[in-house]
Amino acid sequence: MSTGEHTHGSVWLRPARTPRAAKGQAFTRDDLASSAVALADRDGLEVVSMRRVAADLGITAMSLYWYIDTKDQLLELMVDRVFAEQRPTSGDDWRSRLRSIGRDTLELYRAHPWFVHALGRPGPLPGPGQLRHWNDHVRALTDPAITPRLAPQDVTLAVGTIKSFVTGYALNPATAVLTPYAGHPQIDQYLRDTVLGNGLDGLLSVAGLRHRFTEDRFDSGLEIVLDGVHARLFGGAGS
Repeated sequence: MSTGEHTHGSVWLRPARTPRAAKGQAFTRDDLASSAVALADRDGLEVVSMRRVAADLGITAMSLYWYIDTKDQLLELMVDRVFAEQRPTSGDDWRSRLRSIGRDTLELYRAHPWFVHALGRPGPLPGPGQLRHWNDHVRALTDPAITPRLAPQDVTLAVGTIKSFVTGYALNPATAVLTPYAGHPQIDQYLRDTVLGNGLDGLLSVAGLRHRFTEDRFDSGLEIVLDGVHARLFGGAGS
């Protein structure tokens, strides 16, 4: 089958090939993914290309086409590689296990800042790492050892709600942009002047202006979302 026949397909539909030596070294798809993830972590997703990954591996870009056909397929490998990093869900009950999923997802986003943006790409199929990731969630939340446990049809709702919150938090400029500058005098002055100069009475009524912009509100927000999940599935807020 020629390379062109795979061009618009998922990497998971492309038959895996036996590693072929390039410059005396044989590489696997996982090697390509690991190199690309390291590159994106270091320099950003926008710099990832077949040529750059090949250069980091010390081979020619053409050598990569033995394993993949397009950059989109490389991104699929990268996303699946990161999914495979997430720790198994932990906790003694459904709420603590959902909390674990939320916190671990945020850790992945922080470890790989490009990852949340790569997830927004349409079309790619879930790979083995992502499927194992989902399987872990389903098993953890439908475990007969926890009471109450979630019905299988409720797992997607619960996990999807938690991950939507985490994704929104990760993409929120107030947490992704302003937080690193907490306490910077120019930021404080800008916020103060903007609020006072524009008569923003609502913000004036809030004690601790900078605190409102820079406080890490993830844990409290996550608990509110968990209360909502409990109310939807079991009735009441829970704890």
